[in-house]
This record gives sequence, structure tokens and C-alpha cells, in this order.
Amino acid sequence: MTKTISVGIASILLLGLVTAAGLADHVDALSSYDIRVALDPDTQALVGSEQVDYINDTDETLDELLFQLIANNGAAPNPHLHPAILDTQYIDGFDPTWTRIHRVTDADGNPLLYRLETLPPVVQTYSLEDGILAIELPHSLAPGERTTVNIEFETRFAHALSLDNYVYRDTYVWRFGWNPIAISPAARVGGFILPAAEYRVELTVPEALRALGGADHQTQSEEVAGLVTYRMSNDRPARSIPLVIGRDLEVIHSTWNDVDLVAAFLPGDETAARLALSYTADILASHTERLGPFGYRRLVIVDSPTPGFYGMAADGMVFVGRSLAQLKDMPVLGAYDRLFEYLLAHETAHLWWGIGIGTDFDAENWISEGFAEYASISYFEEKHGAFKPNLLSHLGSGLVEDIVSEQLGYLNLRQHLSEAMYVDLLRLDFDEAIIKPMTDVQYANGQTVRTYNKGYLVLRALEALLGKETLEMILIETTATWRGNTLTVEAFQRLAEDVSGTDLAAFFDGWLRGDERFDAVVNGFDTIASETGFSTTIRLQHEGTPFPVVVRATLDDGAIVDVNWLPERDTTSSLRLETVSPVASVHVDPNEMFPDANRFNNHYPRRILIDHPFRSADAPPIGRPLDAYVISLSPVGISGSFRNDHMWSLTALPHIDQNETLTDLSEAFKSWDLTALLAADVDRRLSFSALGTVTELDVVRRSGKLDLRITAHVRAFTNPQIGTTGTYWYPTHRLDITFGARGALSQPIPFASLSFMRSDLLELYLENALTIQAGIPGFGVDPFATIEWSAMKRFHLATLFYLDIDARFGGLLLGVVPTEFMFSMRRLQAFPSPPSGTHQMYGRAKASLPPLARNDGYAILNLTRVQDVAVGAFIQGGRTWGGCDRSCESGVRVEVAGLITFRLDGFLGSMIEFSIGYAYPMIGPDGLAVPFIEFTAPF
Repeated sequence: MTKTISVGIASILLLGLVTAAGLADHVDALSSYDIRVALDPDTQALVGSEQVDYINDTDETLDELLFQLIANNGAAPNPHLHPAILDTQYIDGFDPTWTRIHRVTDADGNPLLYRLETLPPVVQTYSLEDGILAIELPHSLAPGERTTVNIEFETRFAHALSLDNYVYRDTYVWRFGWNPIAISPAARVGGFILPAAEYRVELTVPEALRALGGADHQTQSEEVAGLVTYRMSNDRPARSIPLVIGRDLEVIHSTWNDVDLVAAFLPGDETAARLALSYTADILASHTERLGPFGYRRLVIVDSPTPGFYGMAADGMVFVGRSLAQLKDMPVLGAYDRLFEYLLAHETAHLWWGIGIGTDFDAENWISEGFAEYASISYFEEKHGAFKPNLLSHLGSGLVEDIVSEQLGYLNLRQHLSEAMYVDLLRLDFDEAIIKPMTDVQYANGQTVRTYNKGYLVLRALEALLGKETLEMILIETTATWRGNTLTVEAFQRLAEDVSGTDLAAFFDGWLRGDERFDAVVNGFDTIASETGFSTTIRLQHEGTPFPVVVRATLDDGAIVDVNWLPERDTTSSLRLETVSPVASVHVDPNEMFPDANRFNNHYPRRILIDHPFRSADAPPIGRPLDAYVISLSPVGISGSFRNDHMWSLTALPHIDQNETLTDLSEAFKSWDLTALLAADVDRRLSFSALGTVTELDVVRRSGKLDLRITAHVRAFTNPQIGTTGTYWYPTHRLDITFGARGALSQPIPFASLSFMRSDLLELYLENALTIQAGIPGFGVDPFATIEWSAMKRFHLATLFYLDIDARFGGLLLGVVPTEFMFSMRRLQAFPSPPSGTHQMYGRAKASLPPLARNDGYAILNLTRVQDVAVGAFIQGGRTWGGCDRSCESGVRVEVAGLITFRLDGFLGSMIEFSIGYAYPMIGPDGLAVPFIEFTAPF
């Protein structure tokens, strides 16, 4: 029900604050809620009561009724995360959500006994106290019988920057569970089901606020004593009536097939709101054709006040993160339009899957997210193409537009936002069954990718198996049968088998209940002339699920021949083709219907794409295809890459000495700066990097300076508690093993280093590292060795007020350290010639004050927006000693500095930090008060 393009750990935890257990699979008897509440802005709370007409639809006689108090999942802070991490979520420090029960009575007003129980750890492991309200009945309730209870309650919004259950800038948002929700006795065991019921709500708010609910009908009373009452109801079962209440909300309307479309937006966002209405009409038309009737008479699209590239859905309401509106035309016109359209398509699909049809969001969330992805990507590809670049291909020509297109114009929604993430999941070894309770999940890191991206690819494979028309018949039949109910994977499998007449047990067991993989390979082909033309034998290999795959042969004359290949599991085989023209190439699964673990081996010959400045201007950008190796040529060098697995580059630039004035242009080409780079990921435990530079290379004189480092990065993972169920893997330890050479090109000094790092950022915000570096003897260099310990720790002084301590201590272990390997005080800003030595002590204390502006959104030349402005100050210094007769003057050096930092919106959710500071020397010779600039960007 929530789609986020990019979220951090704290945000991921907060997506799971709803846990419920549900009702049986029928809809002939529904409980009903008649709710009357008023918003108190002073306490940030909804105060009122609900009358619940409860139907016992279980097979058991009940002596008590259970209600879940979802808001209490946010009553306590996550004890497993450092307060600085939690600060990113809240405005003024941790602010709780809660529901308090004031009184419970029966239909006649007689008090009923009740108690509060602890919720089982389904999604999170903390703040579970008082999660269940248990009401004792005066008389047992037999199956099918009804009873009525009245609950007086109060639910509080958090003052937060979260996605849900918050108030921010006088706008209140809550989707599910702002009222006590009736649940079955299974809640004491687990599950995550939102039961459908009949809802009627009367909401009273101050007249200065506007309220909207996700309901088919909404009316508004006249103002009385400064208050306005809204009445909301539905023509169908709902899982909630979501609410948005705001001081600055503006509203526009349109219609689609008698459905009232409402866009609620904040000042300045009207253009995005009107675009949302236009997109939604197209999306509803497509989804209705593919999934069945819409089922709602009204749909509200909300411009959420909190920033981010996310979407959320609830009954009759879709929310989108405000960054999509604020950055809509930054840095170019329509930059995020296609992404906006896709998110709307995904969230709207939940009104069929996940909301319209309910499911167990704990163990079977695939029914919600996988199906919403299938509907949204199918819609998107039908409208914008399936194989070409389609996320940014609509951009026009222009100075900034051309830069964006050059860097990211290749993006394809399915290939790069779903398949690439699935391939990375396999490489990181985080794959497992899609269908399982979170408490049994072994790799919680991959849960979102498995549920959304892999879940979509599994449905795409089901389409290939059954045919598009058959799958759409299944989806439409499922909507007709299960809307307003709770669907299980087992029930969906039975329905799919009945409609298609196909046994799907192996498919569901392998791809949903197991961790099945698929890899189809073409190893080559042999062609010989025959009497009628040419006979070609295609050599094929297969691993994993034996899907029926299309094999496409392209002939020399351009003709295409498709044949079906049904391999056996983990075997090699061959296909024979008789053609009038010789086969030029072979492609397995050309329509990319199956979740192939490696599309590069789907081609023969293997695809190698050359990108260069002389390609046609009409040719689409190459980017990072999943099925080809890319080599890029530029005036300054050459580079290559394969998926996200590895990349390398070689560049050459004329050397220009910044300290000399260039009077003759020919002098610039007498020496060169060469750079070679390699970065490769093997799996989550091992990666390699190499960086080599030769500066001031003079080929004639055979002189230059070399700096070469080749490193193996070995990571070890632990399973820290982060507040979620399931096993989370965090790279606590890292070992870097480096071999390299540094110094004059004629006789560089070879060395090796061993660096061990430990990270405790999540809980302690602490990192430690120990590095031993040694010269390699036997290459004309006397042996030497140094050791260095470094540490970083953040202290949380108050909300958004931190003290960061950095310390380094280094020293000589043996031998004589060459100048190039001495410790340096180059981190100092106010000393232009920092000292070096064989020993070092260094320390830095930086105070980061609460931001002057947070989530400000101030636009700069329509290129970006300033989100945060923060100030800080630091004092740093230390000393080096030993070996100074060869390199420097020993002594203590200390400086103080102040700086102001601007956090700017980058592209696609990235952030750019730009700091301006002024450093002043306090102790030490040769100090000079200087301004300085620091710049951090995600590239």
C-alpha cells in the first residue's frame, strides 16, 4: 500500500506501524462502525466515540471482543536506533501516536469491563504494549450473532515528517486505524489483515480547516460556534475512512465515468494536482479494462505535505509525496511527470488489490504489492513503450535537458526499477520465498524488492505461461469474487487454475513459496548449407524452472524466426532450424517475459554496445542495459560496464600545473595525467576496487608520479536488532586488503595495507578503524610499517543538536618511512602547508546545531530547491612528529571554523550538500585565516 522510490532505514521501519489480524473469507455479514470524533488542534488528537455493530463471523463462541489500537505502535520510540537516526523522522524530537480508551459500554449505556493487551511482534518488536483492547461480554456471542458496543477513545497524531499518522504544517494525515478496529481472536497469534466493514463518520473540525475523507459520500454542515462537521459514508465495504485535514488545502474536481475525482493540494502545487487528475482518468480506464470495475464513486488524490518520492493508498484516497509536485519541473520541465504517473498508477491499483481485495500484509503482501506493480507497469508500458527508454524520453531539447538525458535518459521503468533490482537481489544473495511471515524472513533487507519487484516479475511470468488474455480474465474474476474480502495466495491459485484449466502448483510452490531461479542460455549455433537453404543447430542451456521460452533467430536478410523451446530442468539441449537464409544471431526470451537471472547470456553472439560521440542524435541512449556489455568512448578516454556488477575507465588529460602560468598552449601537451579505475561487486561479502593515477607523465623523459591501489573489500555481516521482525543483515565489519605502489614512476615504492573497520552506526553512531601499512621489501625499498587507529562518534545533545568527535592516532612500527607514506595534517583548512611526520595525533570536535530551516523548499533558478540550512562549528588540530628533518616542521596546530550548510534537492531523490566556512588558526606557525568550500554530491 506504500510505494517509495528511495527510503532510509528509519523510514522503512515506520512503514510497518500497522499490524492486524483478520476475518474469514466471506462478506455476507459485515460489522459496522458509526464514528463521531472532533479534532482538537491543541492536543493534535481526534476525540470521540464509535458505536460498533459487531458480527461474530467465526466458528467459535466469543466471550470477549478484540480491537486493535494501531496508533499505540507509535507510542514509544524505537529503542534499537540511535536518536540521531530517529531525528530525521520527527520535527521536535520523538512525538508519540497513541489511542487511549476512556470508556466502553453496551448498547444500553451499561459499562463493560475491558483490558489492554500486548500485540504480538508481527512487523515490529517494540511499542507493542496496549496494542489490543479486549472487551468482556456480559453474555457469550454465538457464531453469526450480533452485539453492539460503544467505545469512547482519543487518538493522537505525531508531529513528524513521516509518511502516515502525522501532523505537519497544519496538515493531518491518517490512513488506517485512527479508531479501534475489530479483529478476530487470531490477532493474538499474528497476521496483518485489515478487515472490511461498513463505515460512517462524523468529523468536527475548526472552520479554518478543511477535511477530506476517502469515502463515496461527503457532506459538510454550516459553521456553528467556529466548528464545521463533515459526514462521510460508503456504498460498499471499506477497510477504513482515511483522513486528510489541513489549513491550506485547496481542492479541484473532475469526473471519470460518474466517479468524482478530487485533487487536494497545497499552495503552489495546482499544476501537479491538475496533472494528477488527467493521469488518474487514463489510469482508471486502463485498470478497469485489465482488472474489472472500479468499485468506488469518489477518489481523492492528496498532495502530502511531507517531502519524498512516495505514494500511499487507502480506501477512496491516494497520497503522493510533495517532492513530486515541488520538483515537478526541476531541473527541467516535466522532469518527474512519468515517475508521477507511474506512482499514481501503482497506488490506484491498490483500490483493486490490497484495499479493494484484502490480504495478509504480513505473509502474503505479494497480493497487494506484486499485483499493483503488475497493473501499473502494464499500464505504463502500454502507453509509453516497453523496451525503449521511457522514464525521461519525453524531455525536450535544451542545455540542462541534454545533460539530464545524457546521464539518465536511458532509464526504462521495468528494466531499471524492477528487473535490475531483482538481479542485484540475487547477486547480494538476499533472495528467498516471497510468501512467508516476517518473523520467518531470513533476509529482511530484500523484503521490499522481493514483494514489489520480484513479485511483479512472477506475475509477468504467469502472463507468459497462461497468456495475457487469460491472466486478465483471472484478475477480473478475482475482483468480482473477492472485492471487500480477504484473499489468500492459496485461494488465488485455485481460482487461477479453475479459470485457466492449468495446474499451477509447481509454479506457485517454486516462485512464491520457494526461492526458485531461472536462467536460459544460448551457447552458440552452427549453420550448414542444405539443399533447400540452411540448417542451423542452436545450442541451449537451462537452469532452474523449465518455462516455455521463445527462441528468436534473426537471419542475414533481416527476417525473424520464432520457435518455442520447453527445456528440462538444469539441462543442455539443442534446436534445429531450416531457413532460406543463414542465421545471424539468436536471442532467448526476446520479450523478456521471465525473471532471468542473467540476460547477457540470452544472446549469441553476446551483445557488446559501443557508445561514442558520433552516434546518431536520434539513437536512444545506451545507458546500462541488463543484456549487454557497454563500452563508451569519449575524447578523454574509454570506459566499460556491465549492469551494476562492475565498471572501469581509462582517461588521459593534459597536465596543467595550477601554480604556473601557461603561456604556450603546446606546453600543456608535454605532460599528461592518466587515471585508471575499476569497481566490481562479486556479492554482498566481496568487492574489488582499483585506482591508479600517473600525474605529470612525460613520455620523452619517462618521468611522472604514480599512485596505484588495488583493494579487496571483504565484509562480514551481523544481525542487529533494528526494531523489525525478520533477520536484518548489517555490514558490521569490513576488511580492506590493499596492494599498491606510490612515488616516482621510475622507482615507485610498493606497499601493502590491511585495514579493519567496525561500524556501529545504527545503535551507537560509532565507527572504528585500524590500519597497518607496510612497504614491501625486495623491490629496492627498505622495509617499513606504520599503524593508525581512527574513530568517529556522534553524541546526541538534543533534538537535531549533535557533537561529532573524530580522533586519529598513528605511529611508526619499524624502519624509515618514505615521505609519501608519512602522516599528514592535510585535514586542516587554515594551514596551507600542513606538516607531515612518522607519528600523528589528531582530533576534531564539531557541533551541529538544529537547522535554521528544515524542508524549506526555497527554489533556486528553477534548478533545485533548498531543503535544509544548518550551521555548525568545529575545532580541530593535532601534531605530527618524527622524520621532520626530511619533510616539515614539527609542532602543534589547532584551528577553529564555522560553516553554514545548504542541503539541495538532487535528481531522483538524491541530496547535494554545499557548505561555506571560514577557518581561523589558533595555534601553530604559518596559519592563515581562510574561507573554504565543501561540496558533496551523489556522483
